[in-house]
Amino acid sequence: MKKKILAMLLLSSMLISTFASCSESGTNTEETTAADANAPAAEEVVEEVEEEITLESAAAQYADRDYGGYEYRVADRGDPGTYADWQTFDVYAAELTGEVINDAVYERNVTLEETLNIKIVECPFTHGEVTSSVKTSIMASADDYDVFTDGLATIAPLVAQNYILDLRQIETLKFENPWWDQLIYEDLSIFGKSFFMTGDISVMDNYGTWCYLFNKTMINDFGLESPYELVDSGKWTIDKHNEMAQATTVDLDGDGKWTMADSYGYITEGYNNTAMWNCFGFRIISKDADGVPYYSYTGEEQLTALQKVIETQYAPFTNMGSGSTVTGGGGLTENTRENQFAIGRALFYYAGLRNITLYRDSDTDFGIIPAPKYTEEQAQYYSSYSNGNCTAYSMPVTVADPAKIGDITEAMAHLSVYTLTPAYYDKTLIGKSTRDQESEPMLALILATRNYDLGVIFGWGNIASSIHGMRDPNTVASTLQKSEKAANKILNRAIEDLLVIQ
Repeated sequence: MKKKILAMLLLSSMLISTFASCSESGTNTEETTAADANAPAAEEVVEEVEEEITLESAAAQYADRDYGGYEYRVADRGDPGTYADWQTFDVYAAELTGEVINDAVYERNVTLEETLNIKIVECPFTHGEVTSSVKTSIMASADDYDVFTDGLATIAPLVAQNYILDLRQIETLKFENPWWDQLIYEDLSIFGKSFFMTGDISVMDNYGTWCYLFNKTMINDFGLESPYELVDSGKWTIDKHNEMAQATTVDLDGDGKWTMADSYGYITEGYNNTAMWNCFGFRIISKDADGVPYYSYTGEEQLTALQKVIETQYAPFTNMGSGSTVTGGGGLTENTRENQFAIGRALFYYAGLRNITLYRDSDTDFGIIPAPKYTEEQAQYYSSYSNGNCTAYSMPVTVADPAKIGDITEAMAHLSVYTLTPAYYDKTLIGKSTRDQESEPMLALILATRNYDLGVIFGWGNIASSIHGMRDPNTVASTLQKSEKAANKILNRAIEDLLVIQ
């Protein structure tokens, strides 16, 4: 399961049966039944219990390495610049400060450095400069960086330009290990090649993952069904979502205008057109059995579902459909989406998990759930993400010794299981940010079910951009069908470029 911590193993069987989760840590019923039939004595069972793995015992698995003080160089968005909201903070920590994630990063890095005899060197850039700087270095044939981390859509163009390595060819990277995100490894692979990696090594990908926040006080005040129970029962659908959102939309000051003074059922943004549609299990681009990308957005069911999304996004119960002045984003300031939820005047808010930490000091009592399903028949819940701020790691083709860098990166991801990941859960769930135990399995579910879409990440044919900008559900089918021929030409050219990647 993506981002699992040891405590979350206890939840795995529940997630599988209730949510059809992607966890690999569930119990095999047939094996358990067979074992019970021939159960050994209690003393023997105790002797067979595995010793708990700790940071120290995990590090001991790499104790035979000695990289002679090698400087492991990581390019990231560590310079806040003017866009500090998505600054990278999980690569390097200069000292212990008492802040939970900072101290986890520090502990992981010190352990890694002492175990492998290396030095972790952060190469910080401002938001928007990481990949372009790495590209410039690659074009100059300079071995300046070992790995770099940036938003998925920002890294993506480097794939066809043959500037980043196929990670499957690096034997020291063991992507079958649970500290790697299997979904990104498989979903964004092309022709059996993978160029992005994330998992316990990072929390920035979590911050860029979309979730639903709901106002628990409004649920009680309006006598609505529990969102947690709806998710558990499989009845958390877009129709139920809209019914609840409609019931909680009120012109509180009675002035006939929609402002921060009023109550909304659903706070959203244009990007969520695609995000919600992906959560119905659809993708702009899918792959055939040979890993060849093809457009899969023009089927009747896909287009009908997208119409439903646009109807929802621009319904009178949303900030966009009501013509509200609440349109901006970025922080807890006037007329922003974040602030509308913070002051307790929105039932649902669909946004990145990053926003949870904004509300640690808020008096609004809220919970966390996944985005709704299209219908109850949908097999499982899915999660979406910010294509620019859900980050991943890649490796430049100029790296002199990919096997060594792969080994260091593997160890860094492994040690993060016992440092960074539990710190992230503490940061997200402890304190005033959440107040109930139900949020913890929901968070695990959200992170385990991301529906990565090549069409969103690579943007071929501008289909994703077109969907982001849609406002009228009646024009969905005609708009996309008109663009299909041109989009296919662009995709075919992209496939030709991808075929020559070594």
